[in-house]
Amino acid sequence: EYLQLAKLLDTQSPVSKSYGKEAHDETLFIIVHQVYELWFKQILHELDLIASYFSKDTVEEKDLSDSVLKLERILKIQNLLVQQISIIETMTPMDFLEFRDLLIPASGFQSLQFRKIEVFLGLKEGQRPDVKKYNFMGRLSPEAQKELVEISSKPTFFDLIKEWLERLPFLETKEFKFWEEYPQAVNKMLDDDFKIIT
Repeated sequence: EYLQLAKLLDTQSPVSKSYGKEAHDETLFIIVHQVYELWFKQILHELDLIASYFSKDTVEEKDLSDSVLKLERILKIQNLLVQQISIIETMTPMDFLEFRDLLIPASGFQSLQFRKIEVFLGLKEGQRPDVKKYNFMGRLSPEAQKELVEISSKPTFFDLIKEWLERLPFLETKEFKFWEEYPQAVNKMLDDDFKIIT
């Protein structure tokens, strides 16, 4: 009852069933995508907490430590999400085609939670490659689009971390200026990486 399993387990409704013959693998497809959305919900839950810590003028040591733990949790979830792809790969292309046309115009790009994660982490509409070809808002509902626009107007995770770092006293001394040194260090790292791969 606490987990509301009756409600949760009643949310797999293959569309193919309403057309007379249920495609067996459609249930797998639904469950895998529902699990993705549940993990996205948890990632957003963790990011909201971290944002609340870094939105304050001072980030307490315990909150900083907790943020690191939550970020490690997010990384573990992301690793799990990538591994889930191997489960969906057990479905053959022919199995997928049994029901894919029934889902048109549905698309994975319709995940509002995934878009929220992207935007909060700092990837906004104008920063995407080939933005003319790519409709960021895609097939999202007007309500979802409004929600994303609202999130886009708030500081990103990157902004919050940058502002916190800027407040730290060690960033600038007579001998050291972090914001002058940092781009040089990053560019050197990228140049070294480029040399390795070329």
